[in-house]
Amino acid sequence: MNPAPGLPSAVPGAPVLVDGAKGTELQRLGVSVTEPWWTTAALLDMAGQRQLAAIHREYTTAGADLATAITFRTNRRTLLRAGADEHAAEVLVRRAVALARGSAGPDDQGRRPVLAASVIPVEDCYQPSLVPPDEELRREHAWLTRQLASEGVQLVLAETLNTVREAVAVVDACAADGLAVWVSFVCGPDGTLLSGESVTDAARAVAARGASLVCVNCTTVEGTDEVLRRWSHDSPLPFGAYPNLEDRSEIADWTPVDRYVPVRYGPEEFADLMAERAKRYGLSLVGGCCGSTPAHVAALRERIPG
Repeated sequence: MNPAPGLPSAVPGAPVLVDGAKGTELQRLGVSVTEPWWTTAALLDMAGQRQLAAIHREYTTAGADLATAITFRTNRRTLLRAGADEHAAEVLVRRAVALARGSAGPDDQGRRPVLAASVIPVEDCYQPSLVPPDEELRREHAWLTRQLASEGVQLVLAETLNTVREAVAVVDACAADGLAVWVSFVCGPDGTLLSGESVTDAARAVAARGASLVCVNCTTVEGTDEVLRRWSHDSPLPFGAYPNLEDRSEIADWTPVDRYVPVRYGPEEFADLMAERAKRYGLSLVGGCCGSTPAHVAALRERIPG
């Protein structure tokens, strides 16, 4: 296995174990996750902040290598639409980073996870038709990466991206602010981006702009397998996976619901599944997306040393 660039491992070749879902964990705790604030609602009051801090601590205790700030709905476009002004938007970014930094470690072994921040599409993760023009993408992503850099974040997890065009915009914004960036795409069952673009072409595009790791996330296990098969034959970068674990068989594709959705895979089954794929494909990053819990991370940690 290849260690992900920028993260030294105590075990040579061990993959990075990403911390799990935040939004579905908030839903499991009874926090509403819906428009216009989405997960940023947890940052608006002390009760939500305490719940989010507890989630970060639980993932660190479970053995996650990353502590990823809940900044994926703190982009300016979303917050202005929700009614915040620009100053309030900046405060919410700072609050999200501070909670991740302050609540994530060290664990019982004295190990502290690496602070990261999440960046997602400025419109909708699952509707590539809504991706705005390039100039708007550059402006929106540059605003957020500038805030993250000013708060001392060094690693951006650019995730659930559905077009090559927006992925390139994120990588360029990170490069301009001196941030390392790992890029993760959401894909359909056929192993292509939701835009229909090739995952191999997507990996090449972000590699050319300076990304050091490419992943697939928030995709079914079956769709994830198809992506990994393609990258195993032809990827310019180390690659990883953290699939969606929810049982969405009774929910229309890509439809948000404001409730906790039961999972398809319990912690032990998920850990066996992902440990096997980590070995088979030589993954550099492994974990779970929506539906994953600290228990899932802990079970996977038992199977993958780090």
